[in-house]
Amino acid sequence: MAKLTEKIAASNRGLPIPSAQGSLAAYLTYWLDAVAVHQLRENTHTRYTAVTRLYLIPGLGKRKLAKLTAKDVRTWLNQLRTTCQCCTHSLDTARDEPLCCAAGKCCSKQLSPLTLAYVHSVLKSALEHAVREEEIPRNVARNVRTGTPRPAASNPSLPTKPASSWPPPTVTGCSRCSNSLCTLASARANSSACAGKTSTWPAEPPASDAPSSAPTPVA
Repeated sequence: MAKLTEKIAASNRGLPIPSAQGSLAAYLTYWLDAVAVHQLRENTHTRYTAVTRLYLIPGLGKRKLAKLTAKDVRTWLNQLRTTCQCCTHSLDTARDEPLCCAAGKCCSKQLSPLTLAYVHSVLKSALEHAVREEEIPRNVARNVRTGTPRPAASNPSLPTKPASSWPPPTVTGCSRCSNSLCTLASARANSSACAGKTSTWPAEPPASDAPSSAPTPVA
């Protein structure tokens, strides 16, 4: 009886009556104006309304509420993730002098992962209420994950940072035996076993608890 009274009151205010056979756009409008407005803070309701107007209705609004599937939501989210928002909402056209998209140079202004997750959460909230009102049997948006952006591929041609930040030795070889290993071993052992060493192997780095006097490591 309470649900019927709520729907009659919404109809008297000119709001569309939600129906599983109606469009998602009609249900979102009803949910924002008749339900969410009484349950959310004013700032939150304003953000939900903006998300619905900018993303949900243009992307999924024509779908029937009862026929909306998880695949529809996932496909739409993937498209939204890679769509330039400057081109979609004509942001550059509104400028006095076009700088990017309107000038033929797309700036690829995409939604951040955080914004994409927020848009997804608004849709889940709306469909969750539809489940509670028995308009649909399940919340298909809950079966979709926004995921994380794919990391940039590494470039094997770029030099990798050495495991140790201490600068490598500069070995010139032993003047007596012309063996660089002889010089290297002598320098590491801090011995004078070979009097002809000419290595410029740097001094060992200081202990962690002592003041550092070593040169700045080269990255």
